[in-house]
Amino acid sequence: MYEDAEGTRLLCSLDEPQDIEGRRHYEVRDARGGAIGTIQRIAPLKHALKPTWRIAQPGHPEIVSSAEWAKGGPREMVQRGAGKLLLGVVQAVADMGAEGGDQPAKPRVLEWKAGDELVLTSEGDLRFLVRAAWLDRRLVFAYALLRTR
Repeated sequence: MYEDAEGTRLLCSLDEPQDIEGRRHYEVRDARGGAIGTIQRIAPLKHALKPTWRIAQPGHPEIVSSAEWAKGGPREMVQRGAGKLLLGVVQAVADMGAEGGDQPAKPRVLEWKAGDELVLTSEGDLRFLVRAAWLDRRLVFAYALLRTR
């Protein structure tokens, strides 16, 4: 991946993926070949349709998307689900009678956390908002490209 359209200034590169315990690990490297971090692709379980992803940057907790937050246990999952359900009902009522009939579906918004810190939000494959100053943007860029492969 290059900084410029001519492909003369290397931004970062990805090593060939390594399969470790059923997960694909992509090492992201800077222009000099130094490791920036790792992106993991975890194959979906039988009931899930999409893979999950994790981002690791040395010196920081692993970054996990809201698609994986179920680790917090059933109570936390129910609380989150109830909040989203309520928001969905309110939005559906507010959208009733909106001009143009059915509205196109919005891409899924994911929140990414490292521990309890919100570090990134992503909307589908198109929009990424880095919220933690320490997060290396090259990892986000590499993740965005890997998702579209």
